[in-house]
Amino acid sequence: MDLQPHHLDALLLAALRTAPRRYRLPPLPADAEAAVAGGTEATLAFAMEAARIEKASPAALPGHDGIQALFTRALAQLIREALAPERGDPAFQAAMLQAQDAQVHEHVQLSRQRAADRRTLRMAVDAIAHPGKLRREAAGAARDALGRLHGLAAAGAWTELAQAIGRLLAQELPGAGNFRAPLEAIQSSPALQRLARGSELLRLESVQRYQALCERRGPLAGSDAAAAEGRASAQQGRIAEHAAVEAFRKIAGMLNRHRKGATTYRVARGLRTPRGFPGEARKAKEEWDAAIVRGDACGEADGGADLVLLAETKASPAAATSDFPRLLRGLRRLAQARAEAVYAFASADGEQRIAGASLQGMRPIRRLLPPHVIYCCSAPPEALPQPLGAATKAVLLAEPASLAFAQQLARGEAPSHAALAPVWHALATAPRLQAALHQYETAQKARAAMLHPDDLLASLAHCLQRSYSS
Repeated sequence: MDLQPHHLDALLLAALRTAPRRYRLPPLPADAEAAVAGGTEATLAFAMEAARIEKASPAALPGHDGIQALFTRALAQLIREALAPERGDPAFQAAMLQAQDAQVHEHVQLSRQRAADRRTLRMAVDAIAHPGKLRREAAGAARDALGRLHGLAAAGAWTELAQAIGRLLAQELPGAGNFRAPLEAIQSSPALQRLARGSELLRLESVQRYQALCERRGPLAGSDAAAAEGRASAQQGRIAEHAAVEAFRKIAGMLNRHRKGATTYRVARGLRTPRGFPGEARKAKEEWDAAIVRGDACGEADGGADLVLLAETKASPAAATSDFPRLLRGLRRLAQARAEAVYAFASADGEQRIAGASLQGMRPIRRLLPPHVIYCCSAPPEALPQPLGAATKAVLLAEPASLAFAQQLARGEAPSHAALAPVWHALATAPRLQAALHQYETAQKARAAMLHPDDLLASLAHCLQRSYSS
């Protein structure tokens, strides 16, 4: 029996709705007592969700003071745990050290400009001392000295470079006169001064301790280890995308085998929102990992094709939480399409001409994804998903009141958890904490829309089988 496209679309939606959600978050504790029994993170997540509900409907939640005390006690405990020497949070300990030590703070500030300063200095030294240029200079002490300068710059020996330039200028070697002005410019450049100061700071015990904490939290930016980690992460992403695309191809094949008429289902990888598309592009997702498009095989020259399934792939379930707001913005933008228009989307599988009326169906409702927009993940589910994300913990710990509380603890004082009340009040008002305030709700919605490709395939096969047997 062949089915009309609208019947197949309905079966696909049914499969999406009934497919297992193996990555779903467990519910939060039912009350404050259960939250405390669940541990520090469960307590914080419970209190923050209570704050979010109260902000949305102030009359809905009595006992504000009790929830505030619950939050501040749990945050105080989180800070104590983060300060533990061996099992603590190295990122928080590094932030603490930066806040306490002026020289560590200076090191961090200089580090932010280090890459640009290195490029500036090496270009300036190359302009007068690159080996290719020096081959054109007469042999002698001046050429040898310039060669040494090039070697020091290449090695990143900035203090030694500054000293060598000073000696070379003081010696007035024969043949070095032509290089005096550029050497003086390098010697007096703020970039060299910053790099030399940075090298001095790296010899300090406190800065070395800060560096060690940074290395514990992960490879340093720009390091070989960071590059290797980036490559591994990219590989995991490619594996997840491949699994999703292969599942989508099987889905399209299943639908095509049961279709009636010339309409075909096909997969489009890397679907990109066209330039000039209506709406604001800022912070909105503009490229979609995988899609299934339905339309006439000849190219939908008249009315455009319909977008029947749209997916983002993630290598891990937790990765969807931070992506979710951007995904929502991207969908809201797609929904601003004009119903009568046809839009040409570039993709890895060729141009896809999508009907504006179909794109209007992408609009989220109350921060919920449309049923035909999903996350795909092929990773094993976590044994026990945490209700409080790592990013949210980092944000809470980075609050000024949290750092001040931690500094008091480090000095051997015993501050009251009530000193953390500013963090609680900021949750409801400060834009910087809005993502943290909504973190459980966001994670819950993102994970509810996350499917394993195998589960979706099995669900569609079941729905098709039921359709034929009924």
